[in-house]
Amino acid sequence: MWVDNVVAGHGIIMGSAATGSPYISDCHFDAAAQLLEQIHGPLRSPATGESGRLIAFDQNEFASGDAYSISLAATGYAYVPSACDTMRCRVHIAFHGCLQNAAAVGMAFVRDAGYNRWAPSNALIVLYPQTVARYGVGGWPASCVLNPNACWDWWRYTGPTYHARDGAQAMLERFAGHRRTARPPIARHG
Repeated sequence: MWVDNVVAGHGIIMGSAATGSPYISDCHFDAAAQLLEQIHGPLRSPATGESGRLIAFDQNEFASGDAYSISLAATGYAYVPSACDTMRCRVHIAFHGCLQNAAAVGMAFVRDAGYNRWAPSNALIVLYPQTVARYGVGGWPASCVLNPNACWDWWRYTGPTYHARDGAQAMLERFAGHRRTARPPIARHG
């Protein structure tokens, strides 16, 4: 679905936050709902209150033990509806924009981008993987990644398969495989 009738600046378009940093814009338009419906089909009405938990997970497990080398933060987040503790749920990955990672805006994207309110009634676990700003050479073994705005790789800084299913930052397949074969890589948070 292409929407071009909402007057908005650069950011995630919502009806619940201010324009500017953290780049979640109040335009009285629920972009999360539109995106989820485009991907998953018709949605059930959103939950009226929190009925799940926000948890942290170790992103190193999805980056051969070195998330920093591919400009990922050590910690990512997931919103897990209570119902997903006992039933099978789909996974939706919500990628923050440049300058929207947790180091830059705290938990604003994770809490306010709009996906969590739709998750319980639509049996969705929402993953919020996190990037980290990189300023060139660093880490061991040394890797040269210039990503000062903590963007997801859209210009090939992680290698030639940056855009593919087996790209360095692609974690859904690894997450799903890990969940099938071992304990979940998610730790309870707060």
